[in-house]
Amino acid sequence: MKKVLFQVATEFHYMVALSIIEKYYYGKEYEIHFIIVSSDNNKRLINLNLDNLYFYHKLEYNHHDEVVNENIIFIRKFIEITTFYHFISFLYHDPLFVFLTYYLKKNGTKCFLAPDGMGAYVKFTKMHLRSRIINTLKCYKFFKLHGFKFPKIWFTSWDFGKNGYYDCIYAYSKELPTIKNKTIIEIDYSISYDNIHKLKKLFSIDFSTYPPLSKVALIINDRHNMPIYESKLLEIISKELPDYKIIVKKHPGQKIENLTYLNDTIFKISDVYPVELLIASLKGGIVISSYSNSMLYYNPKCHYFWTYPIASDSGELRKSIKRYNPKKHIHVLESFDEMKNCLKKTQNG
Repeated sequence: MKKVLFQVATEFHYMVALSIIEKYYYGKEYEIHFIIVSSDNNKRLINLNLDNLYFYHKLEYNHHDEVVNENIIFIRKFIEITTFYHFISFLYHDPLFVFLTYYLKKNGTKCFLAPDGMGAYVKFTKMHLRSRIINTLKCYKFFKLHGFKFPKIWFTSWDFGKNGYYDCIYAYSKELPTIKNKTIIEIDYSISYDNIHKLKKLFSIDFSTYPPLSKVALIINDRHNMPIYESKLLEIISKELPDYKIIVKKHPGQKIENLTYLNDTIFKISDVYPVELLIASLKGGIVISSYSNSMLYYNPKCHYFWTYPIASDSGELRKSIKRYNPKKHIHVLESFDEMKNCLKKTQNG
């Protein structure tokens, strides 16, 4: 029996992991384990009733807390007595990921990094040296507190793929702008009908309560509060696509009180679930976000637009990173005028 270990933290990670399992680890020869990491900011996945086909090891910790966590010690002991075929993690900032890739690789496990959304396609344009030093010191304290023998000299990086001792990357594109000397396996993380059905049940989703999912303009809200940009965006869509129903999917990290500019004609979704499940169910329309990783899920019945240059020009998208587009189906819009022209073409078929 080949044991495969995944390390995940969010609903999105779990969904992509199911897609990876379908493609590479499906069958009786594999035994699938998950380490589910939760924190004070995100405990949603750890509390869900997940698929009983797999084994789950649930950890709640913050590596900045200088206290001994018995669950961390338990998972360390479990790792020490278990042989794994592959280890796949989405948590490239996590100290446990760094240790596990070092320890498991040393013991013959092939280690993979899987993309945490768009982390693989952004690059920080500032050094952030102070925060990196502080995080590195706290990671080493975390190792010492929990009995992890980690003799490596390692320095935290906030850029994707620069931490850890993994062998390969499961990525959405073979072109990774910031990664060299790694084996990259391009994956299509489409989901089978069976897994979509399981995930809808898991997240208690009932799309029958939604408007008809054809001729839809789906706006994926951002964790950043951008009322000026988003109000203008909605105004243009309403004018250029009068026959389309506008649906706004609220970001889990966005406060509902920040969205008072959404009028009653807009269908608002506050439920927390991977929006890819909604995108997969659309029968036609457009999908727009500033830079959401959900846009990587390709539904050929839809048009896709990223608007991060427009959001940046509004002054409301404040983040010192450079962004890359890994997929041909996503059209990056530079201005609202360009958006108007694209929407007119969409309206005309």
